[in-house]
Amino acid sequence: MRGTIYIMGDAGRALRKRTGAVLLSTVVDCSGDFLAGDRVHVVMRAKDGGQYVIATGIVRHDAAKLRQLTHRSISTRTAPTAPTTSDDGEVVITEQDLKMIWPSKAAT
Repeated sequence: MRGTIYIMGDAGRALRKRTGAVLLSTVVDCSGDFLAGDRVHVVMRAKDGGQYVIATGIVRHDAAKLRQLTHRSISTRTAPTAPTTSDDGEVVITEQDLKMIWPSKAAT
């Protein structure tokens, strides 16, 4: 693994119930120097500060680009007058490229 993508706790719990794509709107941070096409850890960050590795996946953006997109996405979510266009729906890891560490609750 060349890096880690941190997603919101609610998004992590949703992925456990039903596997899907990791969207930019759910990414809160990333670490490492990964490149597009590298496999990374996907970590859910809970509201209490706990962090849990839930999956691995092949990322569609370099770390630097993802940091830039994440920063811009967070800024538009918190800006008083957010722009009308947003990259929040952009796919960071496709469903096909996501491998859950444990089976989803729906599969059991």
